[in-house]
Amino acid sequence: MTESTTIQTKTQNTSPWRITQYLCLGVVVLSFLSCIATAAYRSKGLTQVTVTALDSATEPRDHDLPLINQHDALPDYQLLVQLSNGGTTMLGTRLNTSAANGLTWTLNDPLPICGISSIRLQDQDMLSPDPITEVQVVSETVELDGYRFDFSTEYSASLGVESFYNTPIGLVISGAIFIAIFVMVVINARFMSV
Repeated sequence: MTESTTIQTKTQNTSPWRITQYLCLGVVVLSFLSCIATAAYRSKGLTQVTVTALDSATEPRDHDLPLINQHDALPDYQLLVQLSNGGTTMLGTRLNTSAANGLTWTLNDPLPICGISSIRLQDQDMLSPDPITEVQVVSETVELDGYRFDFSTEYSASLGVESFYNTPIGLVISGAIFIAIFVMVVINARFMSV
């Protein structure tokens, strides 16, 4: 009687349901680990951009008439963040201002660096904005076309987790976690009823 009970117990432990339960547990653990790794990668966020004109004589001007209001001739700088998903975030416009001493735009909410395709500086006109230059955030300071861009960043766990779930892989991983937990609950319910 003892040998048949032992054989039956071993058979139950290696049943397909038990193996499926272990596989689901493995999926959950791997999904959580990949979630943490991806969120850590996406946790660096852009918080502030400072643009400085390296030569104020080359800044765009609305007019070059010497005796007419020179303050209004200064450029109307506008800064846009081009996102990898095709979206755009406008950081605002500095009207009639020179960038010779630096102009700073502060973001209300940090944007993940890995989700930014470029930063565009343009001169806002009445009809349509004139692009001045466009840079990528590849280091803390980037110089291009007579302008220097200084980027301030910070690391944030909440930004990493939030941006992780906004990616297609984040949705797939969270779906895998949900399905694996659901299958484990069904399997446990089946074993509890036996």
